[in-house]
Amino acid sequence: MNSEKRVLIVDDEPNVLDSVSKILARKGFETVTSKNGEEALKQIRQEKYDLVVADLMMPKVSGIDLLKAVKNENKEIAFLVITGYPSINTAVEAVKYGAGGFLPKPFTPTELEEAVEKALGGTKEYQAVDSLPDSEKIDVDMPFDAREVARATSNQYVESLTRTDLPVAHTQPKEVAADYCPKGQRSCKKYAKTGECKDVCPFIAKAQKNVSAAASKKLSNDPIDVDMPFSISEVAEYAGEAYALSLGTSDMPIVGHYQRAVKAISSPKVLIVDDEAVVVNSVRKTLEKKGFVVEGVFNSREAIEKAKTSKFNLILVDMKLGNENGLDLIPQLKKLAPETSVVVLTGFASIDSAVESVRRGADDYMAKPFTPEELYTMTNKNLKVA
Repeated sequence: MNSEKRVLIVDDEPNVLDSVSKILARKGFETVTSKNGEEALKQIRQEKYDLVVADLMMPKVSGIDLLKAVKNENKEIAFLVITGYPSINTAVEAVKYGAGGFLPKPFTPTELEEAVEKALGGTKEYQAVDSLPDSEKIDVDMPFDAREVARATSNQYVESLTRTDLPVAHTQPKEVAADYCPKGQRSCKKYAKTGECKDVCPFIAKAQKNVSAAASKKLSNDPIDVDMPFSISEVAEYAGEAYALSLGTSDMPIVGHYQRAVKAISSPKVLIVDDEAVVVNSVRKTLEKKGFVVEGVFNSREAIEKAKTSKFNLILVDMKLGNENGLDLIPQLKKLAPETSVVVLTGFASIDSAVESVRRGADDYMAKPFTPEELYTMTNKNLKVA
């Protein structure tokens, strides 16, 4: 029963304190108000509360500072952050520190009630993004629909808009070579003869396989070859792991394999999970320039298999994997590799999905499109090297 739940409301605006208190009191909660973080901490130490509803931007002690202090005092106290300055970064930060919800101002009584119920562990579940937005809406933060923009500009302009609210510049020449494959983004004799490959572009797949060959090879106790009475593990003990992993059936190290083995052993390993081959290839090329070893897969099943057989320092997961929900993959990856950082990538960023991503175990959240520098910054921030 809500009458058994005590809620501490913390905000430096008296009107907000009064409004939130009245809304929750009507729902049967026992409410107590506090005008700043310092006062709230004293109350928490003196009395028992089930939930703290706190503003993000407050003088001296911010909402995040209060959240940290509350969780340090008692991890069982639920916490809901409210703010008139919402952003995905602050939402992710709040949930990582233990907040059960993040609610932008202004909000309706119903929105507040739902957020409180969710923060307290209610039955309402987050509805994952399984489909694209209504076709008439350009974006969640654009106050116009497609028809309005078309009337002021043109249909062609509207069709070129992306989730960034900016039109894409079409730089590809009008006349495309007959052997140009759009999937592989290169000239291809096979494409000229038979058309586009049904599955993954073989050139992309081969490149990924070559880059990850040394990374996926394991030390084992099996004999290296029928006429070699030593195992790879035994050789590695005396000659080094890179040397052992580069051995072929000739019992001699292969130069190319040796260099890849050295790279695989010393470099951070990243797995990118995205159903778009172009994205996988782009991320791989970008990170490899900085010395990372990168492998790519295109669905949840392949990602789970990779996580079972290989160790990664970072896994990047697209939120929408074709008909699959990438968020469902996070708990499975965390179970297989709890020490590995998982970052959600999405072209449909929102505060709600960012909060839910972290709730499910993600370490960070990043909106597409992103620049190489943004990718490097996020990768280095979340990289966990053993």
